[in-house]
Amino acid sequence: MTEAPTVVVVGAGPAGVAAARRLRTDGVAVRLAVPGGRSTYLAGTLDVALGAAPPSHFVQPVTLTGVELVPELVEELRGDGVRVAGSWHACDRVIAAPGLALERTGAGSSAAWMWDPSSAEAAAPLVRACTSGTVAVVVSSLPYRCPPAPYGLAMRLARRARDRGEEVRVVLTTPELRPLAMLGEQLGTFLLDACAAAGVEVRVGFAPDPEALARGVVQAEDGERVGCDLALVVPRHVASPLLVDLAGGGSLVPVGPSFASAEPGLFVVGDAAATPFPRAADPAIRSGVLAAEAVLASLGLESGTQAAPPGAECFVGHGSGAYSRIRMDYPDGPPPDGHPRVGIDGQSTELAGAFEDALRAWRVVRSDPLPPGTPDS
Repeated sequence: MTEAPTVVVVGAGPAGVAAARRLRTDGVAVRLAVPGGRSTYLAGTLDVALGAAPPSHFVQPVTLTGVELVPELVEELRGDGVRVAGSWHACDRVIAAPGLALERTGAGSSAAWMWDPSSAEAAAPLVRACTSGTVAVVVSSLPYRCPPAPYGLAMRLARRARDRGEEVRVVLTTPELRPLAMLGEQLGTFLLDACAAAGVEVRVGFAPDPEALARGVVQAEDGERVGCDLALVVPRHVASPLLVDLAGGGSLVPVGPSFASAEPGLFVVGDAAATPFPRAADPAIRSGVLAAEAVLASLGLESGTQAAPPGAECFVGHGSGAYSRIRMDYPDGPPPDGHPRVGIDGQSTELAGAFEDALRAWRVVRSDPLPPGTPDS
């Protein structure tokens, strides 16, 4: 009997899980490598920073029928295998979805570098203690995960202070000349107007001086300075150590239409891949499916489906229990020929339930068993 080809998927974020789910029904031995066998819901970062939930609320064990879980850290990867715990494990293809690493270059009583639930837990006491003065939400560089989230963090901080009667001024700085300009003018205008309504001062085109920021000083490279009592810094997002060589000194790995990298047999998906889409869950899911389809085709297996251009849906907190929902799709196909279409729902307290629904759906796709003979996507 001929052994089934083996594909290793590295990472259990949206792209990695989508790839593993797509592969597991097509005669492929699928191994999913994720430290501790657990996946983290990165969208819970702001709730943790604001003390609304502990990090454990956003952690889910991964248990997918038809997928062998490797609960270890991958130390090295190529297109023909991975190194785990000092041992090399050969395989036929590798789909790498390690995400982007966070470069934390400063800390202290006046600055917190956070953009995942674990780092947000460390920031939470500083946020709780800051009941007066100025809080700066600082986007240190581009690109970063979940582009609308810093605006949501700033609005939630400002409205929480207002609701509590605290004298807290909130300033948001971003290197962008206009928020989320790649998605058109409508969304940027919405975010700026929402921040103004919440009492948040937004400074665009503000490129922080890295050395000053490492000392907790919010100062632009042109000398402009924001005096603050607490800086909440979105750290620089850099290439995963596993993909540094392929990233060529940048944060993102160049890939082809099927997410194949320059390394034979290695596909790079999700936030780590250089694409024209925002660093968000739905584009990441599409990349995982497309890479899985390409892997199946390269192994001589019938792929069966094709991933459509991605939609995207994300929630932005405005404080006082209100959320808005940003919807995006590409009706004319993906870039560079297609252009995004953006819709905005909100603000509404009813959308808080939709945020919780998204978390429940995230849990389901990491733990649902696959009935025998059922197609998966």
